[in-house]
Amino acid sequence: MAACCPPGSWPACQSSDDYTPKGTPSKLGDLSVYEIGSGDKAVLVLPDVFGWQSNAGRLMGIADTLAEQGYRVLLSDPFYGDTAAGKEDIMGWITSFPWEKNVGKDIETCVKHLQDAGCKSIGAVGFCWGVWAFCKASSEGIPLKCGVGPHPSTRLEGAFGRDEQAMMDKVEMPVLLMPAGNDPENLKEGGAIAASMAKKGGASITFPDMQHGWSCRGDLKVPEVKRDVELAMKHMVDFFAKNL
Repeated sequence: MAACCPPGSWPACQSSDDYTPKGTPSKLGDLSVYEIGSGDKAVLVLPDVFGWQSNAGRLMGIADTLAEQGYRVLLSDPFYGDTAAGKEDIMGWITSFPWEKNVGKDIETCVKHLQDAGCKSIGAVGFCWGVWAFCKASSEGIPLKCGVGPHPSTRLEGAFGRDEQAMMDKVEMPVLLMPAGNDPENLKEGGAIAASMAKKGGASITFPDMQHGWSCRGDLKVPEVKRDVELAMKHMVDFFAKNL
C-alpha cells in the first residue's frame, strides 16, 4: 500500500469491468492527457498514485460523467506512465515528482490549455495524491475556481519538508473534502483542515463506512462501495454546479 494512504486502504483497482472511454487521449508536449467535453467551464482531474490507467478505466469514467454535466474535462497523467504499484520505496517515488520540477509546471500547462480552449472557469477534482496537487496549486496562486477531493492525502506536503496545515490555509478557493473513515481526523468535520476549508466556502463530508481509495479503486460489486461511489459523485456534481 502506498505510504500516502492509511492502513487498510484499497489497493490499485483490479476490476475487469469493460469500460469504453468516450474521450480522446492526446499530448500536451510530453504530458499525456485524456480530454472530453466542451464549454467555457472545465474540470482538471488529477489521479491517485496508481495513475490514470491503473484503475481499470474508473478515472476516465469519472471524467466522462463530469463531461455529461456540460464541462470540458482534462485528465492528466502526472507520473508519465509510471505508477506507485510495485514500488518498494513509495515515498521516495512520490518525492521524485516535486512541485517545483514537475507537478506545478504540468498543472500550469493543463490550465493554459483549458484557457486557450476558451474556458473561463476551471475547477479540479483529485484523488489521494491529486488532492494534494490541486490544493498546492491553489496555495501557489494557480487560478483554480474550486476543488473536490475524495480521500485526500494532503499530508504529502510533509514529505517535501513543508507544513500541511500552512499549505491548506493558503488555499484560495472552496474545496469539498470527502475523507474515508480511515483518513486522518484533521480532514474530517471538526478537524483543523476541514475548519480552514469551511472558512473559504468549502466543506468536509466523511464517508465513515469507506476505506481510503474507495471512490476510484473500491470494488463496485460491494453494495456499500457502489452506494458511496454514487453518493460521492452526486456531491461532486452538486459542488461544481454551485461553485464552478
